[in-house]
Formats: sequence, structure tokens, C-alpha cells
Amino acid sequence: MKASVIVVSHNRQFLVSHCIERLLNQTEDDYEVLVIDDGSVDGTKDMLEIIEDTRFKYIRHEKKLGQPIARNRGISEASGDVIIFVDSDVLVDRKFVEDHLAIHKKSDKLIAQGLVRHIKKVEDYGTPTLLIDGLCLAGLITQNVSVRKKWFVEIGGFDESFGDTMGYMDVEIGRRLKGIGLRTVYAWRSCKAWHVDGYETDVRLRSVFSKAYQRGKNAVKFSKDYGKKVSFRHLKKNYVYLITSIFGTDQWVEAKGIDYLISHRDSFYFPFLKWIMKYHYRAKGIREAMEEHS
Repeated sequence: MKASVIVVSHNRQFLVSHCIERLLNQTEDDYEVLVIDDGSVDGTKDMLEIIEDTRFKYIRHEKKLGQPIARNRGISEASGDVIIFVDSDVLVDRKFVEDHLAIHKKSDKLIAQGLVRHIKKVEDYGTPTLLIDGLCLAGLITQNVSVRKKWFVEIGGFDESFGDTMGYMDVEIGRRLKGIGLRTVYAWRSCKAWHVDGYETDVRLRSVFSKAYQRGKNAVKFSKDYGKKVSFRHLKKNYVYLITSIFGTDQWVEAKGIDYLISHRDSFYFPFLKWIMKYHYRAKGIREAMEEHS
């Protein structure tokens, strides 16, 4: 059984270099690593083109097409029996590929969902941390997950109508995989990986809020496709609106919220303020998407 590890990356030259370094240093012998460069303009191309390793394959999109299209490209180019998805800001353990394959050897119809430990910087790799995620009961999370290629092919891959956005495309494909009988196995002690969160810079915070906005919009699309029961569970419109109403986010976030937050990164209330603002941008995305779908 052969594994194909697929990494989609956009403008993450520094992090993807460390991601690939770990992926090419595995205990498993029979596997390949495919990096789909989704239109990077930061030097990623020059760095990846010079890697000389028979297990490594570099595929480039000249312009950014979005994660669903990039992941589907990876699936179509993969030669392995098992597809392992890893995000480009994730660093994996040496037994990572071996662990994923071991799970699939036990059963044919599995989603092997690995967890990730959150760290601030690359140098923190391997350190114990209490902040761990990857639990998704509704679908799957592509930062550390594996499925046999034939099941991705059978359901038609990722839904490319999500386009170049963030949120719910992995949950959506997970639901379709479960719809054909796959069950999820959570790798609590194996398939170890560390997600490099980085520091709360201006660029990072603006990206966080942009993603919250996109997830709000995609939550509406997802709920429209899957009905009221799913909508109640994932959209959480009333709860999101309640939070933003209580804190009056419409009155201050757009005007000065991000600049104020950035200037108070060291304050004790920073995490709470950031949490409120993420809800504001999620609510904004929900409202706009609901108007578009009305």
C-alpha cells in the first residue's frame, strides 16, 4: 500500500519548506509528496523547483484557483492508494506516514483523522502542548487526514463551487464520504503533527478575520445544500447575531477594531476582544450570503 501526501500552499515559502523537510524524513519507504503551489508569488516556486528527490513532485498553478481545485489536482496526480492531506503550516512526526497507512491496513472504508498540536514557531516542534484540535464529528479536517484515493474519486472530489474561499469545504466532503459508508477513526496517539500558528501580527490578524468572514458565507452555502438540521448545527446564525448584538460590534469593529486590537496585543483582554471580532466578521459573511441567496 502506497501513500500520497498532498500539500496545498499559497505564499508560505518559509513554512512549507519546513513542512516538506519533515515529510521527506519519514520511517515509511513507499510514499510520495506532492505540493500544489496555488499561485504563490513569494519565492515558493524557485525554492521547490530545485528539490531533487524521487519521492517529491511539484505542481504549480500560475494563478490562485482555490483549495478545492488545488486538492482535486493533487488527487488526480497522486499515484498512491491512500491520500494524506497536510496543511503547509503543519510539521509532522517521523512516523506520520507509517501511522496513517497502519490505520488503513485495518479497514478499507476509513477516514483517518489526525490531531494537531498548536505551537507559535517552528523551533517549538515536538514540544508538549495543551492546545490540540482536529476533532470534527460532522466531516473531516484537511490539516491532517487520510482517505483511500478510490473513495475521493467515487464521490467526485472536493466541491469546486466553493472557489477561492475558506471554510466548510472539508466538512462538506467529509459528509459525502460518510454518506457512502466511511467511518472516522481519530488518531489520538499516532499521526502526530504540530500546527505553526505564528505570532499575532497585523497581517495574521487581518487574515484571521478575512477567514471568519469567508466561513460565515460558506456556512450559508453549506446549510442551503444540506437542509435545516445541518443549518442549525453549523450556521448558528442566531447565536452569532446575539454575540455581535450584545457587544454592539457594528458600532466599532469596522471603524477602529482591528487597529485597536493590534495596538493591544499584549493586554490581558486581547483573546476576548479577538474572539468577539471574529464573530463580527462571521456575522457579516452570513448576512451578505443570505442576501445573495434570497
